[in-house]
Amino acid sequence: MNRLTADTLHGIWAGVTLAWDDAGAFDEAAYSENTRALCDAGVHGIYTTGSTGEFYALSFEEFKRMVDIQCDLCGAQGMPLQIGCCSDNTSATLRLLEYAAGKPAVGAAQVALPYWMELTDRELLQFFKDLHSACPALPLVHYNIPRAKRFLHGSDYLRILEVAPSLIGVKYTFAGSHFAELQESLLLTPRLAYFVAENLLASAMLLGARGSCSSLVCTDPAYMLTFYDHAVNARWEKASAMQQTIQRFFTEIMPFVAARGEGMIDPVFDKGLAKAAGFLAGSQRTRAPYIGWSDATVMAVREWLRAKYPMFLHPACRT
Repeated sequence: MNRLTADTLHGIWAGVTLAWDDAGAFDEAAYSENTRALCDAGVHGIYTTGSTGEFYALSFEEFKRMVDIQCDLCGAQGMPLQIGCCSDNTSATLRLLEYAAGKPAVGAAQVALPYWMELTDRELLQFFKDLHSACPALPLVHYNIPRAKRFLHGSDYLRILEVAPSLIGVKYTFAGSHFAELQESLLLTPRLAYFVAENLLASAMLLGARGSCSSLVCTDPAYMLTFYDHAVNARWEKASAMQQTIQRFFTEIMPFVAARGEGMIDPVFDKGLAKAAGFLAGSQRTRAPYIGWSDATVMAVREWLRAKYPMFLHPACRT
């Protein structure tokens, strides 16, 4: 078993995008190629089926095939793996969780709260209790995101750990607007591994965060791996400079893409950016109702990157 612990959960984790063919079917060949490329790049772990991974778009049969591919590839290379097991109800989440739990290559499951209506305290604790009871040996990582209607903090995690001691980490999104709460959560629950987005990695690691669940790593992975190396080895001046570059990058690219009138949600933006960078095999398509970038926007972003941020281009695309 390659199960993760809070101590072994760290580094730059790559959110691998799903791949769809011309008919909208799961493109297993492109998906496998992208997973191999991330393994070869030396990322610290791979996670699947969050927002960027279009968890909501997969049938259960496709989910099982996706898990099998990941387990075969990551298992062969000893790559730590989290499987996203997200749904809008407990029963469906448990179905995903139980399939992932049966795979020795799966290090943890990343779970989100059922998101259609906000959970009460009682419902929140019961949800995590049900997950832990069903698969007590499978570590859990909470995908903490405001889209789930309820954003959790350290005091919530203290109570959750009482009913679900298998919780080992938190993907703490929107840390910029919740930075004080992140600091408090790190102090209240030091036994959990907290992960943030790229644009706050150095600042959060100074407080005790363990790494980043990264989409930017799917451009040229070397930048994010170097960034983490500076931070984990307390080369804070270099890490801070790289963080500022990343923040400036996102501040500038968002209006550039928005002005073209195309999608900005996670799977559309992240997949389009990875395609523009030259890293992504397959298409930038997303499953309906969401629409991926046009080929013209992909190429426009590539030229923009070449002119302004070549470090986020695959080396073969820089000239």
